Amino acid sequence: MASLGEDLLGVVNKLQDLVFNTIGNDSLDLPQIVVVGSQSSGKSSVLENIVGRDFLPRGSGIVTRRPLILQLINVPSNSDRPEGDEIHVPHTPASVAGQDE
Repeated sequence: MASLGEDLLGVVNKLQDLVFNTIGNDSLDLPQIVVVGSQSSGKSSVLENIVGRDFLPRGSGIVTRRPLILQLINVPSNSDRPEGDEIHVPHTPASVAGQDE
């Protein structure tokens, strides 16, 4: 039985294929970054530095257990956003959010 993370990754991959096959690659030009490395080599720190915020769990051993797909959305500073920044990671498996499964 596949885990929630594996199921979600499969859905995202199917959606990307659908978009590519429907409107083509030229119409959807999204930058992508892949971070790969051994355990405790700083992959999560690289992602946090790109975003400019600390939002991933910290600890010893394996902490981030699932593949992550982060979507960054630029919100202009002159928007009607309330004070303070908010980091929202949709569809985060419980183990990534620091909770037991």
